[in-house]
Amino acid sequence: MQNNHESFSIETSTSEMVTLYIHGIMGSPLEFRRIAETLKDENIYFKALLLPGHGSNGYNFARTSANTWQSHVNQEIQNLKNNYSKIILIGHSLGGLLALNASLLYPVDGIVLLNTPIKTRISIQQISMSLRVLLSSENTNDPMIRTYRETFSVALNDWWTMPLWLPRLLDINRIARETAKILNKVDVPVIIFQSIHDETVNPISAEILKRGLGNHLISLSYLNKSTHAYFINEEFNDIIKGIKDFSDSLKVVNSS
Repeated sequence: MQNNHESFSIETSTSEMVTLYIHGIMGSPLEFRRIAETLKDENIYFKALLLPGHGSNGYNFARTSANTWQSHVNQEIQNLKNNYSKIILIGHSLGGLLALNASLLYPVDGIVLLNTPIKTRISIQQISMSLRVLLSSENTNDPMIRTYRETFSVALNDWWTMPLWLPRLLDINRIARETAKILNKVDVPVIIFQSIHDETVNPISAEILKRGLGNHLISLSYLNKSTHAYFINEEFNDIIKGIKDFSDSLKVVNSS
């Protein structure tokens, strides 16, 4: 399992722009592979990090603090700034919160938010999804279930540690509350994608982000058929187009 969830990069020799992907809680750099492979001809250096406590067992996840996640993101950005003049952050779920907070400390050129949880929710859909992921056959042909399984980066072989995960899960709401307070200080262009049928993030989060970011919000797109971590092909293509157009516009701005 650990080898499936390692950080990775797709490099180009001439790029001055880097896109850093930040996954969500219990997520994986693997989530970004499809996006990076689709956009690899755009002369951008793509990197997907692995947050501390992920890609390992439940005990390691439980004993990793949320501050460590933010510090890791900050350090990654600092390292990239030594070699690249332009940086775009793409954050999924918790990763979006970490990206917004990091932008106050390090000048980045743009942020892409995918299903960012200013408000979370517990729904029947969420419970159903969790049960399907846990109980379905490993050989399931359901692409949604397979995607959720493949990108879940905390091993369940020490399942008895699961009660210890609760503080980490509660950290999301704390970070969300803190992030909501600093939105008006974010000084970089942002684009947002939010799934209407997100089983984890309340879609009202996108409206809160919209109000808080003000003129720095470039676009807000709602996805009508995707879920929190599974994007159907049509809407995945919309995300790809949005990221490409966004990065192209930032190249123009920064070269003028």
